[in-house]
Amino acid sequence: MSLWMRALMVAGAMTLASTPAWACKGGKTLFTDDFQEVDASWGLDAPDVTVEDGKVKVKPQPNISNLLIYKGLNFGEADVCLTVRMPTIVSNNDNTMAGPVFWQKDYDNYYMFMITPSGYAEIARKLNGKWMSVIDWKADADIKTQAGASNTLRVTLSGSSIVAYVNDGKFATVKGQMPEGGGRIGMRAQSEENQVDTWKFSALKVTDVAADPAAPVLAPADAAGTTPDTATKVTPAAPAPATTPAAKPVP
Repeated sequence: MSLWMRALMVAGAMTLASTPAWACKGGKTLFTDDFQEVDASWGLDAPDVTVEDGKVKVKPQPNISNLLIYKGLNFGEADVCLTVRMPTIVSNNDNTMAGPVFWQKDYDNYYMFMITPSGYAEIARKLNGKWMSVIDWKADADIKTQAGASNTLRVTLSGSSIVAYVNDGKFATVKGQMPEGGGRIGMRAQSEENQVDTWKFSALKVTDVAADPAAPVLAPADAAGTTPDTATKVTPAAPAPATTPAAKPVP
């Protein structure tokens, strides 16, 4: 075997080794954004949001969240993957959160899958402007909590099923309500009550839903927003008021 062929095999093996095993599983890519160029459909024109080195850097004001929605496409059944980078400096790691937004109808109606630097995750829904818990905050050992650590969050949307993953580990399977005609996707980041936190998003990808030979067992959504036994854990902060890059909600 020639040295040239050996070099190609080594390079290929390195590429495979560096590819995340938890990328979206569908065979057909519906949408990707590597954030090397700014897509105007995001409306990323606020001082709290910048795009650099293939990442969207979001620095929400204290106790405020930035909601970034891609307005170019709607998605119904889909596999959505997003890499979320933890802040490097936090004061209260239960009081800041970030993650993907999905099935967004408007700024009063959407779902989100959030993680905190303390290693907690939740699925929440905003319905007609009011928050409700779908899966309340709970610890997830798959979350990398180190300062600056990157976590790949994935939500698989199929019919009324929402399956959420952190770094290829299943977080929860629940029932949801897909908007008629599908919904938009996006990103959300929230700062602590008394400080600005810097979150970074990258490697957004949407595929179709891969066939699953094992039908998931669905857990009912907690529509009443009740909180499980909170005496045994610290409950991260509730969602803060959201702002949009243009500071004007878009229906």
